[in-house]
Amino acid sequence: MGMLSRLNAWLHLWLGLLTGLVVFVVSITGCLYVFIDELKALVYHERLYVQPQQAAFKPVSEMLGNVQEALGPDYAVSRCDFQPTRDRSWVFRALDINPDGIGHWDYFRYNFRVYVNPYTAAVVHVENTNREFFQIVLALHTHLLLGHKIGQPIVAYSTLIFVLLLISGLILWWPKKWNRKTMRRSLTVKWGAGFKRLNYDLHNVWGFYLLIPALILALTGLVFSFQWVADSFYSVLSGGQPKVVREVPLSQAQQVPSAVPMDQAFVHVLTVHPDADMISMRFRDKDTAPFDFQVRKVKSRTYHFEWAYYDRSSGDFLSSYSTADLNSGEKIRAMNFDLHVGSFMGTWGKILMFIASLVCASLPVTGFFIWYNRKWGKRTKRSKLSRIRTL
Repeated sequence: MGMLSRLNAWLHLWLGLLTGLVVFVVSITGCLYVFIDELKALVYHERLYVQPQQAAFKPVSEMLGNVQEALGPDYAVSRCDFQPTRDRSWVFRALDINPDGIGHWDYFRYNFRVYVNPYTAAVVHVENTNREFFQIVLALHTHLLLGHKIGQPIVAYSTLIFVLLLISGLILWWPKKWNRKTMRRSLTVKWGAGFKRLNYDLHNVWGFYLLIPALILALTGLVFSFQWVADSFYSVLSGGQPKVVREVPLSQAQQVPSAVPMDQAFVHVLTVHPDADMISMRFRDKDTAPFDFQVRKVKSRTYHFEWAYYDRSSGDFLSSYSTADLNSGEKIRAMNFDLHVGSFMGTWGKILMFIASLVCASLPVTGFFIWYNRKWGKRTKRSKLSRIRTL
C-alpha cells in the first residue's frame, strides 16, 4: 500500500470516528423526516382532518382572531398553511427564535401550531410544537437540539466531512485488480458469513451501491448549511450569471384598520389556485409589506411554486413569479429540498432516500466495528486462547 493509500485509509478511519455519532443521528432522523407528512397524517388525524362540507370557508380574518384569542396576547401569529381541499384543517403558526439561544428550548422563544376548522373558524387543537415529537426529530436533524449557534455548525461540518468520507471510501473500495473474484467480493454481501465478514460487506458493498443517493443527501444538506456552497452551485449551474435579486413589491399602508383586504386576497388566491396542494401566507408587521402567498402547486413538490403579492390596503393583486420565471441556477436551487427528501421522484424517490439515509446511519456503526475488530479482535482472541491453555 502506497503512502497516499495509507493516508487515505487513516483519514477515512479517524474522520469517521470523529463524526460518526453526528452522522448517525442526522441520518436516522432523516429517515423519519422523509415521510413526515405521511406519518403526521396517521398520528395526528383528528387535528389534521375535518368533516367535509359544501359550505364556504369562513373568512381568514375570523380564523386568525380565534387563533390569537386561543394563544393569548404574548404570542404573535406569523403564518397560515392551508390545503384547499374540503377535508383538511388550516394550520396557523406562531414562532419566534433566539438566534443566540443555546439548546433547543432556548433557541425557540415560542413555537405553536394552531389547527382550525375552516367551516366554523373554531380552534380544533393548540399544539406546543417545541415539545412535539416530529419537531424534536427535525431539531435533532438540523442542530442536534443544541440550538442554531452551536448545533448547526457541528451538523454542517460533519456533513462536509461525510462527503469526503464517501469519496475516500470509494477509493478504499476500488479493487486493485478487476477480475471475477474481486468483482464478486466487492459487489455482493456474503450473508452466510460470520459477523466480521458480514459487517465488513455491509459497510463496503451497501456503501458502494448507495453512494450516489448518499452524495445527493449530503450535498443538498450542504446547500442548506453553507451559503458558499449554495452560491457555488448557483454560479456553476447558471453559467456564471449574477445572482438574481427579487424584490418584494411595496404595499400601500392601510389607513383604516380593516380585515376586508386580507379576506379578499385569500379568496382571490383560492380562486386562482383551486387545485394547489398547499398555500402559505406570512403575516407581516411592516405597514408597507404586502400580503404574500406561497403556492405549492404539486403534492410534495416545493419546486413547483408561485409567489403572489397583494396590497394590504385594498387587497388588489400586485405581482407574482413562479418556477417558470427562474433561470437554470435558481431552478436547481428551488429543487434542493425535493432532491434532499427524494420527493422529486414521487413515492419511489422518497423510498430510495429513506433507504439511503438508513444506510448512511449504518456506515458509522459498521465502520466502528471494522476498526474495533482489527484493533481489539485478535487481542481478545489471543487472551481467550491463553485462558484455555491455563485450564
